Amino acid sequence: MIKIPKEVKNLIKTLEDAGFKAYAAGECVRDSLAGLKPYDWDLATSAGFEDLKNLFPDAEIVSEKYSVIRKEFVEETYDSDGVFSGEEGLIVDIGTFRKDNIFAGGVKAEAAEFADTIEEDLSRRAFTADAVADNGTGFVDIAGGYDDIKKKLVKTTGNPDDLFKEDPARMLRAIRIAAELDFDLAQNVYESICANYRLLEKISVDRFRNEFVRIMSAAHAGKGLNMIMSTGILNIILGDDAVARLTKREKSDMMVLCQNIDRSKQVEARRLGLFYTIIDKKKALPSIEKFNFDEVTNQYLVDACHDMPKLYFAQSKELLKKFIYKHGMDRYNYLANLEKAQRIVFDYDSETKIKSKMYLLEEIHAMGEAIFVDDLAVDGNDLIEAGICETPEEAEKMLSMLVEKLHIKPNLNTRTKLLELAKTFKRNKLAAATRGIRWFR
Repeated sequence: MIKIPKEVKNLIKTLEDAGFKAYAAGECVRDSLAGLKPYDWDLATSAGFEDLKNLFPDAEIVSEKYSVIRKEFVEETYDSDGVFSGEEGLIVDIGTFRKDNIFAGGVKAEAAEFADTIEEDLSRRAFTADAVADNGTGFVDIAGGYDDIKKKLVKTTGNPDDLFKEDPARMLRAIRIAAELDFDLAQNVYESICANYRLLEKISVDRFRNEFVRIMSAAHAGKGLNMIMSTGILNIILGDDAVARLTKREKSDMMVLCQNIDRSKQVEARRLGLFYTIIDKKKALPSIEKFNFDEVTNQYLVDACHDMPKLYFAQSKELLKKFIYKHGMDRYNYLANLEKAQRIVFDYDSETKIKSKMYLLEEIHAMGEAIFVDDLAVDGNDLIEAGICETPEEAEKMLSMLVEKLHIKPNLNTRTKLLELAKTFKRNKLAAATRGIRWFR
């Protein structure tokens, strides 16, 4: 039924030659039937953990508890200039047939319960589109998943109320499938999410965040975000009070984001930035904090909420250098790319300002103008050796003062001029205090 990569076929053959059953199962089969090219493949097999270790001694052990190993067939790719451009290939997880082992509330049993057949393994999957398997000679479909995939429909293998109460995260997963594959929710699935979305308050922050991020970075994120809004899940993300206080402008921007977010690149932090910057920061920041994003993403999103307006008005070399100095180049690049994405999604009349900043930054680099302390013609040792500063801490503070002055007067970036300027700051507190001010005659 599907085109199975040769690497996966070889693994299936190895298992079958050893007397075991083996199938590609779940998402990889679903995505293949939907016309995608999966990167991650899952093989379900009758082989036990010790059998898997013996057959594939060089495989990575993913989980001994759930009897899962991993084989990677990944190669680095380089462009015509020999610069690393990414990876291609696939990853295959091989696991023993399992039975359902989830209790109410989505809590997994302490011990895995293994199954004897692929049908038993597929029966634990909540969505018909995932309850499919193929090994090249036999296609297994226990719940009509093939037809639902062709109809582009997200349906459950059982009563959706029961399945969502058993594991509330499945509601987010239903929306993620729709967002990734441009599927629609079956009516009973949609109605069940509307009725049960409050159960999502019981799942871990990590599970919620991971599903939310995948929805926002999906190919059809606009559809997923629209489902989040219409089902009530937005209340879990932002909080009841914040949703109740959304302004007309915020609601309008949210609808525009649903319509146009798919035009932006599928970059997780950028898509999240598009979402959080349409909301007043007093409503957005508590949500960002609640979801405990990784340190870098959290900083990007906080910057987006606090400083995007300041970036809009950084239209001179002086202001642009000050902005980059405060945030660092990585954080600036994130905000600059977010600004471009906002123009695309919301049709902002900001192209001229964006191109102006790009030109200014090119000119700053071309002219060798200082932005950071490392760009100065002197360092802390120079200041100490010249007797201007006594300690590294004092020198560090002085270097910060010097670079702020150079944001206004870049031509002062020579050793002689900087040492003289540092002496002036040392003896003249007024000059030091007004170092970042441009005086006009």
